[in-house]
Amino acid sequence: MTQSESTARASAASVAGAFMNAFNELGRAMAPCEKAEAHFKEARKQALMGLRELIDSRIQKMSKDEIKATRIVAE
Repeated sequence: MTQSESTARASAASVAGAFMNAFNELGRAMAPCEKAEAHFKEARKQALMGLRELIDSRIQKMSKDEIKATRIVAE
């Protein structure tokens, strides 16, 4: 590796590190307070429970709609 390639990689790593630090800092600054975080957690739970209800109702509907086969003797 040449000196210029080494310098370019170090510079890119430095820039990437700076971006990563900036995004981490932004994430900490934008983090919700404990009360809001608890609300969002409950909202995710409610959304999952809603999906579960949709799936359960579809399963029940499919079970009711099952067509029962009749055996026919062919000669």
